[in-house]
Amino acid sequence: MRIREAVPGDADAIASLKVRAWRAAYDGILSDLDRLDAVREVAGWRGYIEDRPADDRLWLAEENGAVVGYARTGGGEVHGLYVDPDLIGTGIGRALFEFAVADLRDRGAESVVVWHFVGNDRAAAFYERAGFTLDGARKASDFGVDEVRRRRTW
Repeated sequence: MRIREAVPGDADAIASLKVRAWRAAYDGILSDLDRLDAVREVAGWRGYIEDRPADDRLWLAEENGAVVGYARTGGGEVHGLYVDPDLIGTGIGRALFEFAVADLRDRGAESVVVWHFVGNDRAAAFYERAGFTLDGARKASDFGVDEVRRRRTW
């Protein structure tokens, strides 16, 4: 497996992975997951990659030339971490997350935060194992489920 920055030509693979990963990760947590459409997602991902804010990064995990995971970061935050649902538990997510966090730390972040949906016990356990603890922040999401924040400080 290798980790690299995304380029506009990766938009199709990222969109497809996002839809599969969201359906697997948020089944029973979010509604309307069947409305997700990779074709509609492609333009948004391509535009984001082409015009991403200077502080943002979009890291891809690749295995045998296929995108198997991605992590989006910026401003001392991991905005998203997703792995091919068939490869959860193989270490790809852990390696990608550690890479993304190390990059944020190397770019000067004194702490890193990550938000996850309330009820996403798998994510909560993953982030706890990575040394991220709840810091008391909670917010309503656009998806009708609250999110909680975890933080790790060096």
